[in-house]
Amino acid sequence: MADLYTAEAVMDFWDRNTTQQVKDERYRIEQIKKDRDTARKYLKDALARYRKDKTRSRSKAKAENPFSDLEQYSSREDIRDAFGWSLISENEMDRLLKLWDLREESKSKATLEDRVTEMLEQAFRSCGSQYDEEILSYEEKRAKQWHEAERIARENLMRS
Repeated sequence: MADLYTAEAVMDFWDRNTTQQVKDERYRIEQIKKDRDTARKYLKDALARYRKDKTRSRSKAKAENPFSDLEQYSSREDIRDAFGWSLISENEMDRLLKLWDLREESKSKATLEDRVTEMLEQAFRSCGSQYDEEILSYEEKRAKQWHEAERIARENLMRS
């Protein structure tokens, strides 16, 4: 008992000489934290893979731009005006309007894909949150023990 002059030494002494129930609780909390960290790691990896795949597919889409015929038009009206001025045929106008619609549709799908990123990020943030109260309660108890250990260590130091 004479070596208990620091809070670390007191805490270590308590940890070695505690009940099985306290040891089981500490082990359970350590396992929960470990499992939460593992789950978050896999969610982070999934998010990184998703972003990488998304970036790769966007790069391919830019390299092979199927909408390059639309670059000279800023709206559907521009396409119709080009037909009205006899700059393009009716078949060409129909083709360009369909292409315009496909481009708009693909833009909305890109927004939906961003929702996947949002969902993965939300899953990461909330991962293991059902155990937060239990972990917080345990950590508060350990903080109180730490303060008590500091007090005991100071008393032991003053007695020596």
